[in-house]
Amino acid sequence: MDLRGKTVVVAGSFRTESVAQLTALVQGAGASVVDEVSRAVDVVFDGGDPGFPNDGVRAAELLGVPVLPMAELLTPTPARTGSGGFPGRAGLEAVRDDPAALLALLEEADWPAFEPERDLLALRALLAEVEELHGVTDAHRLATERLRERGARLRHPYTMFGGGFQDYALSPCGRYLATGRGSAEGDYDGTGPLQVWELATGRLVNTVDIMYGVGWPGRRDTVQWSADGTRVAAAFCTNNVGVWDPFGARTNPYGSADVTDGYDAAAIFALDPDGRRAYISMSSEHEMMGCVAALDEGRVFYNDYRRHNTGPEPAMLTEPLPEEAKNRLKNDYFSFRRVRWSRDGGRLLGDNDTWAAVVDLPGGRMRWLALTAGPVAWSPDDRYAAALTPGRPRLLTVFDADTGQPVGDRVSQAEGSLHWGMRGSEARLAVVVEDGGGVDVYDARGRHRYHLPVATTKRVGRYFHDGQERPWAWDDTGDFGACLTAEGRAEVWSLGDEPAQVGSIEAPEGTEAVLWGADGVLALIGARTLRFAGAFTGAVLGDFVFGRHFDGERSPLDDDCGTLHGMFRSDAFPLADSSWCAIADPAVGPAAALVVADGDRLDDLDAVLAWTVDRRFAWPVRWGVLDVVASVEAASALLRPA
Repeated sequence: MDLRGKTVVVAGSFRTESVAQLTALVQGAGASVVDEVSRAVDVVFDGGDPGFPNDGVRAAELLGVPVLPMAELLTPTPARTGSGGFPGRAGLEAVRDDPAALLALLEEADWPAFEPERDLLALRALLAEVEELHGVTDAHRLATERLRERGARLRHPYTMFGGGFQDYALSPCGRYLATGRGSAEGDYDGTGPLQVWELATGRLVNTVDIMYGVGWPGRRDTVQWSADGTRVAAAFCTNNVGVWDPFGARTNPYGSADVTDGYDAAAIFALDPDGRRAYISMSSEHEMMGCVAALDEGRVFYNDYRRHNTGPEPAMLTEPLPEEAKNRLKNDYFSFRRVRWSRDGGRLLGDNDTWAAVVDLPGGRMRWLALTAGPVAWSPDDRYAAALTPGRPRLLTVFDADTGQPVGDRVSQAEGSLHWGMRGSEARLAVVVEDGGGVDVYDARGRHRYHLPVATTKRVGRYFHDGQERPWAWDDTGDFGACLTAEGRAEVWSLGDEPAQVGSIEAPEGTEAVLWGADGVLALIGARTLRFAGAFTGAVLGDFVFGRHFDGERSPLDDDCGTLHGMFRSDAFPLADSSWCAIADPAVGPAAALVVADGDRLDDLDAVLAWTVDRRFAWPVRWGVLDVVASVEAASALLRPA
């Protein structure tokens, strides 16, 4: 990375290099090295165990100073300026049918001008078309080598630590999935990863190991994206809420807040659309519970009872409840159990399983309160709320989110979970009925459109503690939907004037959720499974099972934590037949393409590994050249200087 002009702290004990050696390396890159962490420091390089932060890391987290792993010192600094422009889609298309001409074009291309956000998707799509026609060519290998030169890294999704998935969320653009996993069962001092996946390729592009893991069993909304997709917030370490760069190298959050007075569950929060602060539900002396805490100013700790506070003090919601609301609540306080921040930044929308409410910010004035006696779903455009209100049978009621008044007539509806989508500028609602009762589709005014005869899954995710269960997903146009079935499939339906089933995809056993991302890619998620598949083609793009244990008899590794030559260790991961392979940790420098595997396993490796560019894009492993060896000893010998 580019360290010119930066002020740096080198913290912790490193594997083989001394702090003095790394200090010299940093200084040689143009940085100043200091001993103490302060707000004047640009970055802290951490050489310790991520599960047990050292003093330098703790100080950086308190102040919000970025902490980077030592591997970043050895990662090439991308050259981002050039004399010309990189070939665009039109230029690439012109030589698609001529591999030799394509190779010549890429050899002559201005790679210093290559910008992944602008250029990579077109190049990757063109090379995929070329592969279908001509197989993997020299053009594929040259492009891969150039990307490696600018810092592309080998990655796999199997972390050493972490239990099952505890929450997940799609980015606003639908191109990325953020998943949070808790610490492994019984590992109370362990970590769990926040992982970011590219849906188009079904591959992992970034991982941050987080102390004590992400989320809480059954809790919803513990992973949230900012409106522009540049930040991800997560409930972690039981009571904390923090914000990370989903595509960055830093291992610590921009900031975090612990304000719930030790409540033994993940914090209930709503991320501000700009990703810099969050409403967090907490007890207070006010009638409207909760506060707004900064998430970009280091660590915030607020405990009014103990008066032991760190960082900027959160802003309480001080407005008293309206008299009508207090009378309806029997003079009780109000606290959100599920909540989200409106897109315009001016309101909180949520419920407490009995009452739905809208609260204005910053002061916390309650705009309206309505009895729902059950969970509430809010439309993506913040205009409507839907609930199954009391009655026999239940009554589907759609509320105007500005006034709290019902929109249209209440209609009878069987019990189920509520899922809003958007069709153009109009919201529409799907109700996934319990006990295999199908799916009912309504317009924004609560008028029934049609019933889908789907044998729906029994796990419909209706209640607050059913957080992982999400049986329905709308596509971004609102013209299609996908529903999990009791038979273990995801049915895809066209939802125009006349509904029609247009696809059926096998889901891994135990799948609890279906999410619909950009370009028609479904994510099928279970506690320990993750599958990416084309909604209309059924093609599996990525398929992963977590929680496997190391089996030494089926592995070329002598030790799954074996030390390679110098600073590297072996980072083990499973393949399709449960045998184990490894890449170097970190996969940089002379170990950038190193793989320990038993024999020619390119297809299996390609299904797990990816070259990742800027921690944002995945690049097929089969398009490059791997240094495959059969044992840790052979890998060590390959890395040993001549």
